[in-house]
Parts: sequence; C-alpha cells; structure tokens
Amino acid sequence: MKPGTNATETGKTTRRQFLGRSAGATAGLVGGLSVARSAYVEGSDTLRIGLVGCGGRGTGAANDALQSKSPIKLVAMGDVFEDRLNRSLKALSEVPEIQSKVDVPIEQQFVGFEAYKKVLACDIDVILLATPPAFRPLHYAAAIAAGKHVFMEKPCCVDGPGYRLLMETNKLADERDLKVVVGLQRRHQQSYLEGMKRVHAGEVGDIILIRTYFNMPGGGPNFNCRPDGISELEWQIRRWGTFTWLSGDHIVEQAVHEIDIANWMMKDEPPLKANGMGGRQVRIGCGNGQIFDHHFVEYIYPSGARHYAQAKQQPGGWAHVSDNVHGTKGVLTVGSGPYGMGGSADYSGGEGRAEKQEQMGNPYRQEHQDLIDAIQNGNYLNDGYHGAKSSMTAVLGRMATYSGAEVTWEEATQSELSLAPGLEDFTLASPAPVTSDDVGDYPIAVPGETKAW
Repeated sequence: MKPGTNATETGKTTRRQFLGRSAGATAGLVGGLSVARSAYVEGSDTLRIGLVGCGGRGTGAANDALQSKSPIKLVAMGDVFEDRLNRSLKALSEVPEIQSKVDVPIEQQFVGFEAYKKVLACDIDVILLATPPAFRPLHYAAAIAAGKHVFMEKPCCVDGPGYRLLMETNKLADERDLKVVVGLQRRHQQSYLEGMKRVHAGEVGDIILIRTYFNMPGGGPNFNCRPDGISELEWQIRRWGTFTWLSGDHIVEQAVHEIDIANWMMKDEPPLKANGMGGRQVRIGCGNGQIFDHHFVEYIYPSGARHYAQAKQQPGGWAHVSDNVHGTKGVLTVGSGPYGMGGSADYSGGEGRAEKQEQMGNPYRQEHQDLIDAIQNGNYLNDGYHGAKSSMTAVLGRMATYSGAEVTWEEATQSELSLAPGLEDFTLASPAPVTSDDVGDYPIAVPGETKAW
C-alpha cells in the first residue's frame, strides 16, 4: 500500500447513502414517541440524563452536568467497553456532591456499539454524547430523532459526510425545539463572551489577521504496539486520539477550540479556503497511530482576513495557547492558556486553575447549566451550527496539511470521502478502517501525494 493511502482515503460513500443509512439506524428509536413525550416537560421535578461514551471526558461531562443546582439525575450509561463504563460509574458514585444524583441500575447499563440506541430508548430527557468524534454525527442524529436534548463533546465531525449529517440534524433539532450544547466551552465562558463583544463592537476595527496557537507538550516516541489478544479495531478505539478516522487528528480534536474562536470573531462565517503544512517529526513508533505532530494552517475568509493557526504536540520547545486578533484599530488577546484563563500551556491543573475558575466561572459547568436553563425556560439554544462549522473548519485545515494543497470550503464540505465507511454497522469483530504493517506502523498522509478530500 502506498504511503498516505488507506481505507479512509479511498473508500467512497455518497452523501445520500450516508444520510440514508443514518436515518435507518435511528428510525427504530422514535417508535411513535412524540417530542413532547420524550423531551423535558415543564413542571417535571427532575431532568433525567443518559451518558454515551464513558471515558475521561464523558465522565467529566457527567460530573459537570450533575453539579447543577437544578434537580437532575444520571439514570443510564452506555459504552463500547464494559470496563470503561464500570470505571466511570464508580468514579461518579464517589463524588460527594453528586452521589445522590447517580442512579444507574444494572438494567440501564449498556455495552457495545448499539449501547447508544439502548440509552436513547430509556426514559431520559438529555443525552451526553462523548464517544470518539467519528461517532458523533451518527449519535447526534439518533438523539434528535429520538426527541432528546443534547450535550455533545467537540469536535462534532471528522469528515465532509459527517458535517453534512450534522447540519441536517441541526435543522431537525430546531424544528422540534430541542436544545443543543457543544463542548466548545469558551462560548459559555464570561471572559470570552466579554472579549467577543469588544471585537464585534468594532474595538479593533476591521479584522485583518487572527493568530491562534494550540502548541502543547506530548506526541513523542511511543513504541507501545498492539498486544496479542486484542483486535485491531478495539486497539484503535482504545487509543482513538492517535487515529485520524476516530479523532480527526489533533488539529481537529484539540485545536478546534482556537479555530472556533477565530470563526466566532468572524461572526461564524467560515473561511473560503485554506492552505498549510504539517508532518511527523517526533511522533514515531507503532504506538503513535497515524496523526501528525505539527500543523500550520492559513485560513482565508471572504473579507480577505487571514487566520494563522498553529497546532503542535511535541515534547519540549514552545508550549503556548492563545487567541489574538489584529484589526485596523488595534490588537486584542481574547484569551490564553488551554482553559482561556491564562497560565502555561498544560493541563496539569496547576497555576491556580481551580481558584481562577472560582473567580471567573467554570465554563465546563456553565455550558451544562445553560443547557438546563434553556430546557426549563424554553429559550432557543442550538450550539450545533457553530459546532459543526468550527469542527469542519478544523477538518479543512487537516485536509490542507495532509494533502499539501490549497483546499476550498466547498471542496471540503462537499467531499464524499468518509474516513470510516460502514461505521454504523460496526461490531468488535469488524475490520478496522486502517491496518498496520508487520512492525506496527500505520499508513500516514504524505503531502503532495495524499488525496484528502
């Protein structure tokens, strides 16, 4: 197999087939349930939530939701792997502030690729979607079809077909008056809300240039190869962050935060096109999957404004996270640090992160509170549109760095290239979308050779 070509880059799935299969997968979930029956009903005492995807982020999202002062309970959970579900349930049950809000009987604990359908079939009002990003469009479509309010983690898609399904689902959510929040928590963070008001009020003038950085430690050599006794597919899902078809690459999975800020500055009008460069210099060894360890992308917006986006996962060197805008009247740094609260570019929790969140507000909890408030008061809330556009903008950047070509928004969003064709029919016995060679190395993109859309 030629380097840079694999099942994720040669498999063709039409938009009609993708949407048709997704609709078929969700049709049985509705089963005559009206939205009024399955969504939150004003006057009900307690919001009932289900969690799909019980890894670290899913567990954190559930904890943040349950910290709400509104009456709320976690009543159903699902994951592909039983050990992750059990670990998550145990961890949540041991948090003193929320112990009384965790009530997940054994009959509402579901394991396997069909677990999301079973959670949706439970008597829940809200579903938290936190599986690897490849599954997000399918699970989101199923949740809205089942009449549930949704919190979904970022990123929301990893390819063009996924983006189009998201946008179709957003329209259905609006039609059914369902509330949607995406885990781009800076949209719910007071410091960013205030900073964006200043930008949109014209304080910096017309935007000329946006500079964002998501340069993090990590990504060094890893020779932890797949052991005997575990399937290729299970191995990849358990290490999903290192595989493009599952995560979208770290420019999509992590740097989407900064890319979302740039789009927000531009009033959510996506870029016209992108060019860029990237590669793997230190991410070597069979434990490092497919993804690059550095990207640099130039996004060009309809106004002519540029967004220069850096994204790096390399040990040593300059670690930095910030969002900066240059206009005809001046320059503004809207936020810095991985949490947008200043500090160094790491996730150690040091430098008084807890104290800063206490002072500035915890955006991870605020996004859930905003969702709960919208459900209870009936106000419009649908983060799904900017979640989809920012996720796809990050995908556009990856397409540019993987291919080495200039890629237009139209080419990216209309691409029929699905990174994981047949995903909705997966079992643990299914073949993985990519496979390794004899020494455990996976095919990686080669700029100038790889067809990325």
